Amino acid sequence: MLRVSRFCGPRFRTIAFEMPWIPWKVRLSCCALAMVGGGSVSAAVAPLAIRPVPAPIVEPIHAEPGPEVAEVMPIPNPDATGMRFPSGLTIRGGTTHRAILFTFDDGPSRRTTPRLLDILDGLGIKAVFFVKTESFGNGNPWEREHAEIVREIVRRGHTIGNHTETHRQLPLLRNVEIEAELAVSERKIQRAIGSKPRLIRPPGGALSARVEQLLGEHGYTSVMWALYGGDLEVSTPEDVVRTFFRVLERREQELGDRGGIVLMHDTKSHSLDAVPRLVSALQKRNCKLLEDDEELYDIVDDLGYFIPGHEPDQTLEERQEELRERTRRACHTVALR
Repeated sequence: MLRVSRFCGPRFRTIAFEMPWIPWKVRLSCCALAMVGGGSVSAAVAPLAIRPVPAPIVEPIHAEPGPEVAEVMPIPNPDATGMRFPSGLTIRGGTTHRAILFTFDDGPSRRTTPRLLDILDGLGIKAVFFVKTESFGNGNPWEREHAEIVREIVRRGHTIGNHTETHRQLPLLRNVEIEAELAVSERKIQRAIGSKPRLIRPPGGALSARVEQLLGEHGYTSVMWALYGGDLEVSTPEDVVRTFFRVLERREQELGDRGGIVLMHDTKSHSLDAVPRLVSALQKRNCKLLEDDEELYDIVDDLGYFIPGHEPDQTLEERQEELRERTRRACHTVALR
């Protein structure tokens, strides 16, 4: 809570005056970053203080009946929806290791998501996609195309998570409204890929103790983030990269986090263009870290690295050994040019 008050105090002093290295619009989003700061995992957090919104209560969404049988499809990733993670956890997203995991919100988009999948394939990166389901699942041609993109995400070995149907902040909704959101989004995702999601990213990163408990009761692991390039606030890939590293350096200085889960949006072209630039910049930093015999930045593909006690079969230490050898060859090649 100290971190939240520091970043999101009554007068926003830190945001307004002490963060000149982030553009003005991005400073206003730093409360979301502070909101997810802290330990790696928490089973319960203090309620998020949210200013009352003078808007009428929106009635719950009612799922329309649809086909009962989902398309049968091979899933390269045997845990494409996060079934192996215990329900009720909240992954905060920070880590003292230099582990980096890319996540993408708000898709799918037929304009941008297919191109992102090609970019990730070229880089050899697997990511987590938190899909907003209002763009698919109702049967018209445009939405069928989006459902096919969700299937393609899974075919290429990525993980699917729930980002709700309408993207409303969950602490502002009654339990019955939240459950309606979950019911609709679960039905659509299951219809698309044949499995219910068990990972969720609350819209805007907004959580309260009540919402966290309810999501856990419905079998979800909530996934927050620690790193953000401000791709909703800035408009060029260069600004995304610049903001990302400023946030990364600030978190290391203040919190001791040297890596984390990255929030990006696959609906923004400049965000897509920033991905290879981010990867290249991390690889260049690894050349210097290798010289100094430091831990290297490792782009991982598994949320388990951010949950104490749930590290995947290959440990970060084992990955470092392989990464150091690859980095040694890559940096030597660059030096010869």
